[in-house]
Amino acid sequence: MSAVDRIKQMKQGLEDRLLPQRFVYHHIAKCGGTSVGRALRKRYLLSQATVTPEETFRAFQAFTGRNDRVDMMVDVFDLREQMLLYHMFHDVRGLSLHVRFSNIAWEHFKDRYKFITILREPVKRFVSHYHWSHGKSGAFGRIEEDFEPFLDTERARLVGATFVENLCGLPKEIPSYSDEAVAAAIANLDKFAVVGDLADLPRFETDIRRELGVKVKIGHENARSRTAVRRNELDDPVIRAKVEALCAPDIAVWNAYLAKRGN
Repeated sequence: MSAVDRIKQMKQGLEDRLLPQRFVYHHIAKCGGTSVGRALRKRYLLSQATVTPEETFRAFQAFTGRNDRVDMMVDVFDLREQMLLYHMFHDVRGLSLHVRFSNIAWEHFKDRYKFITILREPVKRFVSHYHWSHGKSGAFGRIEEDFEPFLDTERARLVGATFVENLCGLPKEIPSYSDEAVAAAIANLDKFAVVGDLADLPRFETDIRRELGVKVKIGHENARSRTAVRRNELDDPVIRAKVEALCAPDIAVWNAYLAKRGN
């Protein structure tokens, strides 16, 4: 056995002793995921990886030569799923990724990996998503419209179905706001070992420790840095009703999650 092979064998032995439970953390936008992902990966330094949205989009753009940004935001899903599968077949122990739930990954690895995610009250998540993306020049996921005009766009319908998009596991051609996708997302909640609530991080940390056997402390990273006070768009009942209607797919998933959790 070569020196390199011996080192690999020693590393695998350490991983087996220190990191026996593999996990996939599905990072859903504006649900505190950056903080969660980093906290988990710090505990899995020997064997961890991530898949980030901006870099995968740029790689997809360079490879395809395309510039139709809005359609590419959906088409890049396949690349990210392939990267997830690569890392799992490579036996990376801790994975924190901006990747949709993959039924292929589940079928191949459900006995070895535990799946984790965290959610947030959908209307609050929608507004946070908008403000995080609005006016971010050069970012692939930027939103250019002001808030009220944005609510009339197709992108707003997709943002209101972000939970569904990430959890349904269906082909990307099926709209995430469709009844079929909502039903699939709700059913897939049962495939997760841990589903957390951003408003109850202590409970989420406890559930992670129970399932993974590691203690994590989740901080507050990637919070919006702007300090200027802005009008709360939801103070207007007409606008609130419109946002709630857009978020109906995610609200259905949220309510199903609360029911499963016992709230």
